[in-house]
Amino acid sequence: MNEEYAEKHRRLAVDDKFKFSCHKGLSCFNTCCSDVNIFLTPYDVLRIRESLEVSSGEFLKRYTVALLGDEGIPLVVLKMLEDRNKNCPFVTPDGCGIYRDRPWSCRMYPIFPASPKEDGFSIEERSSCLALKEGKQWTIEEWKKDQGIDIYDMMNESYRQITFHDYFQKGNKLDQGKAKLIYRACYDLDDFRTFLFKTKFFDIYDVEEEVVQKIREDEEDLEEILNFGYRWVRFSLFSEGVLKLKDAEMDKLLRVKR
Repeated sequence: MNEEYAEKHRRLAVDDKFKFSCHKGLSCFNTCCSDVNIFLTPYDVLRIRESLEVSSGEFLKRYTVALLGDEGIPLVVLKMLEDRNKNCPFVTPDGCGIYRDRPWSCRMYPIFPASPKEDGFSIEERSSCLALKEGKQWTIEEWKKDQGIDIYDMMNESYRQITFHDYFQKGNKLDQGKAKLIYRACYDLDDFRTFLFKTKFFDIYDVEEEVVQKIREDEEDLEEILNFGYRWVRFSLFSEGVLKLKDAEMDKLLRVKR
């Protein structure tokens, strides 16, 4: 943790309390929603896409920028408006226009994980943030419960198991084709669904019938297909035994090669 960061952030233990109450009456209302990098998880994209009632592809093209991390893992960042303040495209004078489906990082604010590889949290202590000086006191767990974080943490943990896989800890990096595989299976879920049903995927792979039916029927609820996308990535990139071929002999051969 560098000195500049430490000066603006305070580490919090699980039982430590902090104050925070943001509302329209504050002079700083909405200022935290501008000129900021908001990295979106696959579940963030799923929720916002459903809120806006647009396809995954349309949302990604219109509202995000795709980058590549050091390991070749795709990163999806919310695209700020090209105005003076670089505002979030969903902020309104009355607050967040997608509040019910706002991203994980927006729900957690002003709390941040200490680091991706460390336990614990820190809180941003900006003197200009009046919301930190008034209102109810919270513990970390109280805040997470109030902000509806549990489902986000559960869905994001599956993605974290991919991005922090031993494969990357050993120094491996993804080529462009494998990066596109993750992007399609985890972020562009409508395109991934088309791939599954417009090819002979389910003729080749032995997928549980109830899973196939949920993916086929739940067009408005993409959680099932996202969970399957995670399985496909783990199978394709890391050769994990989370899928098997319908051809038993070919499957046996494939497992021997692993």
